[in-house]
Amino acid sequence: MSATTAADLDGAWIVQKASGAGLEKAAGLRFDFDGGTLYGSSPCRSFTTTFGPGLENLMLSPFQIGGGLCDEETMIAEREFLEQMRLVNRMEVTGDGELVMYNFEAPLLWARRLEE
Repeated sequence: MSATTAADLDGAWIVQKASGAGLEKAAGLRFDFDGGTLYGSSPCRSFTTTFGPGLENLMLSPFQIGGGLCDEETMIAEREFLEQMRLVNRMEVTGDGELVMYNFEAPLLWARRLEE
């Protein structure tokens, strides 16, 4: 399979799991990629960051985080998720269409394209 490009990511994705973050309280985490910009939404807040053009050795930075408050458990889960996002330095779409975000060789986040 050829290397994943930023264009391969364009569209909406639902986060399935995150290493080190319990997403049960933060269900519905979503990514929307558009031309090198990542828009994210969660139960409490939203975020935006840029990346690219390559998906190897990248840094998702700077993060712009929108306001919003939830119950304490959901806010903790969301904080843990955002901490994982800050560690991402590589992304790829696997042969079965799953988006995996890595910190070097360690997978951190998994997402599936939103079927509309």
